[in-house]
Amino acid sequence: MRLFKQLLVATAAALPMLAMAHPGHDHHSGFWAGFVHPFTGLDHLMMAIAFGVLMWTANQRWKLLGLGGLVIAMIFGFMVGSQGVISTSLAESGIIASLVLLAVSLWTKSNKVLPVATVLLASFHGVAHGSELGQGGHAALLILGMVVAMSSIYVMGLGLGAFVKKYVPYGKQIIGGLAAVVAVIGLA
Repeated sequence: MRLFKQLLVATAAALPMLAMAHPGHDHHSGFWAGFVHPFTGLDHLMMAIAFGVLMWTANQRWKLLGLGGLVIAMIFGFMVGSQGVISTSLAESGIIASLVLLAVSLWTKSNKVLPVATVLLASFHGVAHGSELGQGGHAALLILGMVVAMSSIYVMGLGLGAFVKKYVPYGKQIIGGLAAVVAVIGLA
């Protein structure tokens, strides 16, 4: 039992590093570096999956608009970040805000205004990557890899949303709670 408690404390201490994928980039560029990156951070995974779950509950038009909005917001954010217009610390705060807003959207069953605001806040994910990775060259391939990966994760979120809606009571609220936990970890 004592070993279990020690492992639990060690895991809890490591959670902030797992939540934010932005520190510790190896600054490689290119399509594969961009594609792999979103799978390495809990913030990316939670953002795209939770957004997919949220969009699943909306009507068909919103599902496609959600994906399009997410892609445009990430590309716009990456371009802004690579120009150094917004600081990385502000971008990190925007990422946390996007996760909190997603949690609120999922918890309150809002599928009109809050998803649009979430898409706008998703641009901060692009800003963070643009400011940290945009100067390394091959930015177009890097952002293409990130967009393809985030879109894939979003589609997985749509599938999870379908599953949750059909089989898991209070599933949206559970995923909203997980998004909130990731945001709180990001604040640590």
